[in-house]
Amino acid sequence: MLYRPPAPSILYPMKVSPAGFGAMLLRSPATAALGAALLVVGTALQLDSPAQHWAAAWHCARIDTIVGLLNPIGSGVTLLIVCGTLALLGWVCARSRMGEAGCLGALAFMVAGLVEYALKYLVGRPRPAAAGPLFGPEFDSFPSGHATSVFAVATVLGAVYPRLRWPLYALAAAIALGRVYLARHYLSDIVAGALIGLVIASLLLRQRSSMPVAVQPS
Repeated sequence: MLYRPPAPSILYPMKVSPAGFGAMLLRSPATAALGAALLVVGTALQLDSPAQHWAAAWHCARIDTIVGLLNPIGSGVTLLIVCGTLALLGWVCARSRMGEAGCLGALAFMVAGLVEYALKYLVGRPRPAAAGPLFGPEFDSFPSGHATSVFAVATVLGAVYPRLRWPLYALAAAIALGRVYLARHYLSDIVAGALIGLVIASLLLRQRSSMPVAVQPS
């Protein structure tokens, strides 16, 4: 008997109508999240001018002092020192959760920072008191680096230490609002930065089981 090879299978492409494809996109959680984020940022854009006037009306020596103390906490140097200290103490004191929190916090800071810097130079939005060459240091307002970084780190640390989650978010919000008070950013800048930090850190936390360092929140 002669051997007959099996007939090759024919793969037909899945036919999806434009309406069906649109329905699939609308049902996607990612699309819903993106739509919600755009809605929030769009709303904040409408409040930029009122927020600037409100911040200017509240200027006083006491708030100046508070904002002056909070503002350095949101800088990249401070946050990296905090994460590095946690990682070092966790290693020295054999506190794995503390060490893992420091490592993952630093990773969230760096990844969110890359996204933030890319958007800064793609958008090129002038700061509230911009003066200088186009796309120079005064044309990198959107999104806020302080808000992006501090919310990324706060999200990681809040996942590892749930009792500190809301105090950390309150501190992050105060630091971000301080940037509006100092006329360094618009309200929409800090809202976008906070969302970027939250999303990046949350994605890293969801993937932590497949990473070399896994954070197990208590």
